[in-house]
Amino acid sequence: MVKSPPQGMPACCPYLLYDDIDAAAEFLAKAFGFEKRFAHAGPDGKTAHAQLAEGSAVIMLAGTRAPGALRRGRSPKDAGSLNASVYMYVADADAHFRRARTAGAEILAEPTDTPWGDRIYCAVDPEGQLWCFATHTREVAMSGA
Repeated sequence: MVKSPPQGMPACCPYLLYDDIDAAAEFLAKAFGFEKRFAHAGPDGKTAHAQLAEGSAVIMLAGTRAPGALRRGRSPKDAGSLNASVYMYVADADAHFRRARTAGAEILAEPTDTPWGDRIYCAVDPEGQLWCFATHTREVAMSGA
């Protein structure tokens, strides 16, 4: 029987649009520690889809000029706005921050402690995607809405 999601894939996986998938994958590896799981070339020979992973986290990348529903996509840099963010837990937000800054990520918020118990920093990659990385550092009682 076919399992859905397939082995090694989370039930929810960010699918981010980039003008240059290969450059994005290289930056995400250098700055944020992702490793390429695979890449698929389109008819023109350029990478049309890629999957990257870091620990149990998986992200997928597609081109902004992809066929079908994604053809309307634009990178945040081209759109001129931030409309979403990837929020990801890492072992050490401070060490992760230093790596990202050294790799050239644009830092929007340096590591800080939040009221909900996370230590978080936020960065933007070269195509304008917003990334927030956190380490849960203390338990906090959460009240209902």
